[in-house]
Amino acid sequence: MKELTKFFKTTLRKLYHFVRKQYYTKFGLDRDLILVYTLSKVGSSSVYYSLKKKFPYKEIHHVHFLGDTWLNKFKNDHEIFQNNLKTADKLFTLFKKKRWNVKIITLTRDPIARDISGIFQAWQHIFDVDDINKITSEKILDYLNNNDFSYSENWFETDFLEFTGLNVFNEKFDADKGYQLYQANHGPILLMQLEQLNKVYNAAMNAFIGKGEYVLQQENITSSRASGTLNKKVKTLFRMPLNKIETIYNSKYINTFYTTSQIKSFKDRWTKK
Repeated sequence: MKELTKFFKTTLRKLYHFVRKQYYTKFGLDRDLILVYTLSKVGSSSVYYSLKKKFPYKEIHHVHFLGDTWLNKFKNDHEIFQNNLKTADKLFTLFKKKRWNVKIITLTRDPIARDISGIFQAWQHIFDVDDINKITSEKILDYLNNNDFSYSENWFETDFLEFTGLNVFNEKFDADKGYQLYQANHGPILLMQLEQLNKVYNAAMNAFIGKGEYVLQQENITSSRASGTLNKKVKTLFRMPLNKIETIYNSKYINTFYTTSQIKSFKDRWTKK
């Protein structure tokens, strides 16, 4: 009897939330659709789950790829990328169902720090193994030493530009403030630095979504996973010669989104002494 009561309570609770979401999103009361549309490993999970917690009945979605360049590539790529195709397909179907007010949130991050974290997301594809414990720090360091760290810039020049129509490198970004608002084909865009996310999150969301109290929840932290020890070891050991560091931090990406002092701190962190 106790289990049956619990079952009915759970079912009623789910039904209540389902009906309420339909009421808000499918019957015209709320036409907003918020896309947390970013590179991977830039703090997007924290932003997504924070917004879902604050707005449980809004259409809020988390996606990394919506442009043709990468989606076409994934069709014949490693199976770990199939979820990206499914997520994109679901969103394209949703876009057709209603005239949404699409609002896009995206983020930037130091490209070396991002790519190191990215290894711990796509290790199966990079190293072709079925267990991350089979990967040594030496293998990861060797991979990093042969990497050009251009992925972040490339993503904005391909995927983001293809979907939004906005070339962020032709626009101004207030790197001191840590965030910027833009207007593009699909609607307004908010771009934030991960490095200042805790500091600017509430102000940026007030400017972008509307007045309120916005609390950032920490989610999907690479260093807190089972592979966290390996991740920390790699970050401690990885260093590059100054000439390579200068090339990485002289890119459009870096000089668009970061201040001189921020760039210097990135260089200092990764330069071989």
